[in-house]
Amino acid sequence: MRFPLGDLNCDGQVNAFDIDPFVLVLTPTPPNYPEYYAVYPGCDALLADVNGDGLLNAFDIDPFVDLLTRGLKR
Repeated sequence: MRFPLGDLNCDGQVNAFDIDPFVLVLTPTPPNYPEYYAVYPGCDALLADVNGDGLLNAFDIDPFVDLLTRGLKR
């Protein structure tokens, strides 16, 4: 199953329940994201690349907040 961009808990929806998993992606050491995959083994950390630059970093925070509050506008 494919999950939408920003759906970091892989429940099929992008909402406030994705904030904690988003933080898990940004805080561990890449590229393996062990803390994230320990809690969400069937998910993909790249769903946090909301700005689409191929990296998971602080530059994804503002687009993630925009996604949560307004939906994705590309």
